[in-house]
Amino acid sequence: MIYREMREGDEQAVSRLIQESFHRYIAHTYTSEGVDNFLEETSPWGIAERKRKGQLIIVAEEGKGKGNRVIVGVIVVRSGNHISLFFVDEAFHKRGVARTMLEEATRKIRETVPGASCITVNSSPSAVGFYEKMGFHPTGPEQYRKGMLVNPMMLHLR
Repeated sequence: MIYREMREGDEQAVSRLIQESFHRYIAHTYTSEGVDNFLEETSPWGIAERKRKGQLIIVAEEGKGKGNRVIVGVIVVRSGNHISLFFVDEAFHKRGVARTMLEEATRKIRETVPGASCITVNSSPSAVGFYEKMGFHPTGPEQYRKGMLVNPMMLHLR
């Protein structure tokens, strides 16, 4: 497994992974407005725009040889320390991919955001257990934001 920052040309694969996972695990918790917003924001164009704005995008690649590598995970950090997207292909769940990606993102946050004291996320209901295992704790009640059902959470950095 290789963990690296997203490169130009990865947008289509990143968008596909995010949207397939979204439809499988999350879309049913969103309003129709929330689904539309999410799909637009995670289109290949939306992913390219995030990168252009300086958001940290780390991908996990699996496979052998340069032409046979497949993106199986993605984490996006905006505003320096807020996880805005985090998805891992279902075939790679419970294999340490998400944990390693979060560790990579945390390392980058510490390098690039001097004095960062925490990492925040608005978790989907299906990911709350994962975030709790990683040390995050709730900072407010489950709520709808822009039609998206989220659980605000935070991880204190030491």
